[in-house]
Amino acid sequence: MARSLSIAAYLAGLGEQDAKQRLSTQPPRPAGTIIWARCSHPDQLTPIETLNRRLTEDGDPVQVIATMADWDKSLAHRALPEPKGRENIRTFIMHWQPIMAIWVRGDLDPILLDEWYKAKLPCMLVDATADGLEQVAGGWVPGAMRSLLSQFEAVLALDQAAAEGLIRAGTPQEVVRVTGPMEDCAPPLPCSEHERQELADVIGTRPVWLAAAAQRNDCGDLIVAQRDASHRAHRLLLIVVPEDPDDAAHFAENMRGAGFYVTLRSEEPDPTELTQIYIVDTGEELGLWYRVAPISYLGGTLHGGGCRDPFEPAALGSAVLYGPQIAPFQKHAARLNAAAASRLIRSGNDLGPMVESLLSTDKVARLAHAAWDVTSRGADVTNRIVRIVQRRLEELGQ
Repeated sequence: MARSLSIAAYLAGLGEQDAKQRLSTQPPRPAGTIIWARCSHPDQLTPIETLNRRLTEDGDPVQVIATMADWDKSLAHRALPEPKGRENIRTFIMHWQPIMAIWVRGDLDPILLDEWYKAKLPCMLVDATADGLEQVAGGWVPGAMRSLLSQFEAVLALDQAAAEGLIRAGTPQEVVRVTGPMEDCAPPLPCSEHERQELADVIGTRPVWLAAAAQRNDCGDLIVAQRDASHRAHRLLLIVVPEDPDDAAHFAENMRGAGFYVTLRSEEPDPTELTQIYIVDTGEELGLWYRVAPISYLGGTLHGGGCRDPFEPAALGSAVLYGPQIAPFQKHAARLNAAAASRLIRSGNDLGPMVESLLSTDKVARLAHAAWDVTSRGADVTNRIVRIVQRRLEELGQ
């Protein structure tokens, strides 16, 4: 879309943002095709990394380079600092030579978008909302916002309200699609299918629940919960995977002291018929245990100390239970809660009754299916972006 002289003059007259800040030395450009993803929050990096994996599944030499608006050293292995100021942006583009650009949510920066336009970079807006457009557009000449929004070849909105707001702001209606958020679930944790099948055969029809990445401060609650839930299912098996395998002896000593028959995986490769609590002290990936247990409690969420991402068990068909200390995964927990796809436990006293309530096959199946739906829904959005990118690459002869 050609810009009027007044809009072009207005954009050209915007101040040199952070002009005194020099562009940091850039890593060597890899061979192949580069796509620039502009992110505004660390939460957006996982979806971009997932997109990068999807684009390279067929072995194509495509790499997505992410930049962060508010970068710090903790993100150094995942993203580059966003270039600030026209000269720095041009130098960045010259070095990386991206053939496409993706803007992930966040406020629109007219200087950066104008430089993309001048570089003739095809671009799309994903996880899009209309938030902040009024502030960005304040004081602009008529049509400036419409002009910038019109340079996006595809706009994937989070919901219908976002789509309507973007269209009112000047986005061409024909490029807007309501898709929901991009996939932000890491790849499913791996496991040996042979090992999983062997464990499933050994456990048989016994009801099972898992304490994943259990902390020492979980021990007392797990003892009480296993005792309470066992009143309904006397063959109930609790699998405990300590966050630190060195804590296995602590769990075993306290649980045996509470009267349970405890087996350690390092001593017995499989739980026996007598085993009430099976402690995994061999440092194995949680992927196996999430697949074996239809119910997973996330250790560390009742008393703090760190926890696993609730999307991990959810993506593998295990119903998720967690306490209030769910940082830094509050957004994932909120999405599961909104879909009635998880259960929040307010205190350790609630854990046993919650496990007991989910021992009904139909209840746990509904919860697990809803959780899987939440984690897989974003895959459709990522696949749509992959198709758009691949089609554009074909048009560009890449």
